[in-house]
Amino acid sequence: MIKRAIIITLILNSIILIGIPSGHGYGIMILIEYLGVRNIIEYGFEFDKNYPYESSLFLIAIVSLIGKLISIGLLFSKNILTKKNWIYIGLTLMLISFFFVCYGTWEYDSFLFAITLGSGIPFLMYFGRVLYLINKENNKSELVTE
Repeated sequence: MIKRAIIITLILNSIILIGIPSGHGYGIMILIEYLGVRNIIEYGFEFDKNYPYESSLFLIAIVSLIGKLISIGLLFSKNILTKKNWIYIGLTLMLISFFFVCYGTWEYDSFLFAITLGSGIPFLMYFGRVLYLINKENNKSELVTE
């Protein structure tokens, strides 16, 4: 049940709409992650002080990708509850990247922020569900050992 919730959380994080200011439109998180990896491999990390949000967007996407890769790696574990701390690290990296994206869009436009936050609400709900399921399983295992 926890593995299914983690998979749904990964999918919902991948389809978060990210509004890019200056009329560039929208993209989903997984597209920005792909472009971020490709851009960093080809050109390295470049930061433009005139456009801080656009410059840091690829780095934020890489942080989200690292969290996803950690979570995907945990799905192949037999007993996922023994890797609880890694689950928390992977989910926290995805949550941090989502908050940085929301904060970046908040500075530019309230409509971009509303779209980004609105598309991220299902991710936040399943993030809470994963935490609930882990806590529920921990309480169940504590009752059995006593």
